[in-house]
Amino acid sequence: MNDLQSTVSADRVELDLDAEAFPRDAVYAAAFTFIDRCYVRLDQPVPGRIGISLRAKTGGALDAAAAAAELENELLAQSWRQRISDEGSELTASIVAGAFSSAAAAPGVFVDDLLGADGAAFDDPLGIALSWEEKYTKKTADAGGAALEAGAAAVEEAGSALPVGEGEQGT
Repeated sequence: MNDLQSTVSADRVELDLDAEAFPRDAVYAAAFTFIDRCYVRLDQPVPGRIGISLRAKTGGALDAAAAAAELENELLAQSWRQRISDEGSELTASIVAGAFSSAAAAPGVFVDDLLGADGAAFDDPLGIALSWEEKYTKKTADAGGAALEAGAAAVEEAGSALPVGEGEQGT
């Protein structure tokens, strides 16, 4: 099958595998799953071999046998994901190309075709094509100005009706 050798010690797991047995990206992805709990080191002890070393970050003991088994399983899972990705990349590329080519192959509708002779695009009796500012700024300014004037009059009237106590100064 594959030439995968593991060495387990109290605080370390070392795997030595054939570089051709697993895709390089799958090896990186499998090792990456351990970086939250282990220090991970990848190296090439001899040409054609990949070494993976895991050492616990917490300083405590590492369940090395479980980590070795988990790493081997993760190597197989990542290899499978890589294979599925490679096999599906051609299908994905054709779907994306079809989506973009159908948009490009649509009848040529240009902005100039939408504009009338006078430069107006179309009638918009409901004001749907207006920006928010164009639609609400005038209404807001009119309503806000009236409210501001009414509020100022109310404050002025209330201010003159309040008694000023000793030691306080009116404004």
